[in-house]
Amino acid sequence: MKVAKQVAQSEQSLLAKSHAGDADAFSELVRLHSRQIYGLSLKILRNREDAEDNLQNVFCKAFDNINRFKGQSRLSTWLVRITMNEAFMKLRKLRLERSNGHANISNSEREDGTVPEIEDGCPDPERQYIAKELATIALLGLRPLSRDTFFLHKAEGWTSRELAGELGLTVETVKSRLFRARTHMRQQLNAVASNRSAA
Repeated sequence: MKVAKQVAQSEQSLLAKSHAGDADAFSELVRLHSRQIYGLSLKILRNREDAEDNLQNVFCKAFDNINRFKGQSRLSTWLVRITMNEAFMKLRKLRLERSNGHANISNSEREDGTVPEIEDGCPDPERQYIAKELATIALLGLRPLSRDTFFLHKAEGWTSRELAGELGLTVETVKSRLFRARTHMRQQLNAVASNRSAA
């Protein structure tokens, strides 16, 4: 308990210095939180290079906006929100690029007249691709607060009580938000699956 208090006080000191423009203090905050941010980025993006890019983007954004952080929640919570927003924006961009890529492949041919093949060494790639694509569509369809709450609960293992404390909500409100998020995602998945089967 004493160690945790000392860490919190040290972080507050680093924050105060960062607000004053001390780059070294901010670098120390980066060092303290890099592992968590990289791990979360990797969970969402599932690619080391994209996770590393996201880590850099998060801390660049945090540095540019450090004076907007008023300490109403823990710094780690603020960084997690930035991380998730940046990662989901990256996912949207990747989905658009993938969609455009498929369109280009279907409308183009090689010089020898053959259509280029798409290689995928993953086991059962079609099922994995469809499952990941559906989950991404459903998750991106949630409102930001619901999406963040749902992801922290399911992927990061935060309890309803922990989320309530961080978000300034009651436990019942958090549970209600999680329930609505699950219901909305299920509806979206059913709608997408119906559209694909009808196509």
